[in-house]
Amino acid sequence: MPAIGRSSRKPGIPPSPTRRAARLFLLDVSTRIDSLCHNFQYLFKKVRDGDRMREVYVSHLEPGDVLDKPVFARNGVVMLEEGTVLTEPYIQSLKRIGIDRVRLRSRKPGVAWPEDANDRSGETESEYRLPDISALKSDVRAREDAVRLATAFADSDLGLGRMSMPFPVEVFRKQFREIVMGIVSQPAFAEELGVLYLTDRQLFEHSLQVALCSDIIGTIRNFDASRRYALTLGAMFSDIGMTRLPTELLKLPRELKDPERAIIKRHTTDGYRLLTRMKEMPAESAKCALLHHERYQGGGYPLALKNSDIPEYAQIVGLADVYNALLSPRHHRQPYAREEALEYLYAAGNWEFEAQLIRLFLNSVKGSSS
Repeated sequence: MPAIGRSSRKPGIPPSPTRRAARLFLLDVSTRIDSLCHNFQYLFKKVRDGDRMREVYVSHLEPGDVLDKPVFARNGVVMLEEGTVLTEPYIQSLKRIGIDRVRLRSRKPGVAWPEDANDRSGETESEYRLPDISALKSDVRAREDAVRLATAFADSDLGLGRMSMPFPVEVFRKQFREIVMGIVSQPAFAEELGVLYLTDRQLFEHSLQVALCSDIIGTIRNFDASRRYALTLGAMFSDIGMTRLPTELLKLPRELKDPERAIIKRHTTDGYRLLTRMKEMPAESAKCALLHHERYQGGGYPLALKNSDIPEYAQIVGLADVYNALLSPRHHRQPYAREEALEYLYAAGNWEFEAQLIRLFLNSVKGSSS
């Protein structure tokens, strides 16, 4: 028997083809194992050195950071290539089109890596005070002021003269006013409008604008009076859940941190629970509060619904909400230019909202001036 580990072939005799193939096979296996071990060690080192923390929120970016992966616009077109060194204009563009986070290859020298973008620890609101809803509802003066302002808004020209409406503007204004008056005449709705007004004047005015834009879309889609009322009502109270969140969180003069953003996202479910308890609120209107942050490709919240799974009212209100949010000042930023808002929506077709819905709306507002 030949010694273990030694060849049994006699010197000078070449190996058979079978043995040669076996040796090549073993060599190939050995090479593959070495490669796998090397890759494993490389991956282990990346995890050990914190590579899992290289997904960074856009709000944490600094000029000089380097992208590790390309960034795609909402329509799927590459916006920034892998390896791009970020500049301040690039960062502002990412914020403007709603990119939430990116993956970095390296950071600007001297800038530390932030906490893991996937880390959701510390989500607490113990440092914030919840509003006293009973006190807000008992403020009769605020309720009357809210009704008066909503009525004055409906009585104004609404800026419709600067838009390219496919219907008689004066007829629409009269019908929109009737819808608003029908809403504010309901004590329960007037009470909640007062709460909106006291919570945040910007939020109150935003709600009126979202109601107007939603009714414009409903009118273009030939909704009857009943459907227009239900849509406008749902739009007006789509953000009512915000009034049940810590007020100081709504008015922070800076971009929200991740745990704060998680709290704000609860306004959809909180608002829906509130509206479903009101016997005057149609079920489809209440769903606007729950689902107006859902997005066409499933990237929204709270249920991550996609395209046709999102109710029509919620899609309309979501579009109106984004359009007016971009054009309105916020506590942490100035309003975007109208051209930037239009650019955002055009790029969001069949990504955030149905493309046909976007075209329908933008064709009506394209004649307005900033």
